[in-house]
Amino acid sequence: MNEQTLTNQLASLQANVAALQAYIKGAAPKQIDATKKFGIISAGQSNIDGRVPIAELPSDIKLPMTNCHYCSNYSAGHEQGQFSPALSQADLSSDRWGFDLVTYHYLTTLAKQEIYVMKWSEGGTSIDATGDNVHRWTVDYETLPDIDASLLKHFDDLVRQCLSAAKHQIEVRAMLWHQGESDRRSYSATAADNYYRNLKAVFAYCRGIVGNVTLPIFCGTVSHTSGQYDATVDAAIRQIAKEDPNVHCVDMSGGHLLDDFHFNRDSSVYFGQEIYNAFVNNGLVQGEKIVTKRLW
Repeated sequence: MNEQTLTNQLASLQANVAALQAYIKGAAPKQIDATKKFGIISAGQSNIDGRVPIAELPSDIKLPMTNCHYCSNYSAGHEQGQFSPALSQADLSSDRWGFDLVTYHYLTTLAKQEIYVMKWSEGGTSIDATGDNVHRWTVDYETLPDIDASLLKHFDDLVRQCLSAAKHQIEVRAMLWHQGESDRRSYSATAADNYYRNLKAVFAYCRGIVGNVTLPIFCGTVSHTSGQYDATVDAAIRQIAKEDPNVHCVDMSGGHLLDDFHFNRDSSVYFGQEIYNAFVNNGLVQGEKIVTKRLW
């Protein structure tokens, strides 16, 4: 066994230990009950926060979105865990939407599934403490200069508050995630090098919040045409999806952009449709699948 193989095995072991520690840290008692309401947790930076103007929303997606109960950091009453009875324009980030809205649409229409979405998102945010911005997704939030800078802690609090306010009658069945641009090497080599370990830890922590070590997680890569694309970050996302059968990654490497960084309308629709199809493929819902066509 050569030195490089040993180094790789050690790095993988260290990442797994960190991920287990993060899971234990975020764990909460929870009983699986299929009769409970269908919950989804969603988080990340700008592409899930939403950057496509509301004027470009596909005509078949209607707001308010019936059967999509919604609580995010933009929603009124989120501090108390209050869900909007239907996802409305007022719940969006500055009248903009992202790919996840497309997924919710098809879950509630084609799959006829009533859903409860708990979401925290903010553009331009990193996992690593050395990454871009001052707000972080790191599981080591106690090390941050200000706990208010911890997006993961805010997300944790939001989800727990929502579940508590609903008297624990919601079962979180899946997580949606998109992030990585702010951990790019051009800003911080440390952030890029740590991304594999850091993302595994974030996923483990979020699974810990809801007490489900195998919680299905649906994510995607960053477009290679993005001004913030990073090959190390891209490889880390793909490697985690390869290793973990419950992490499902949509290849968005050729995604078209509306500016230097963000998916445009058509790419956001494609991304959201692919995640919906993955829900069906993995037995989370029953419904007609969408015939998608990659745009690149």
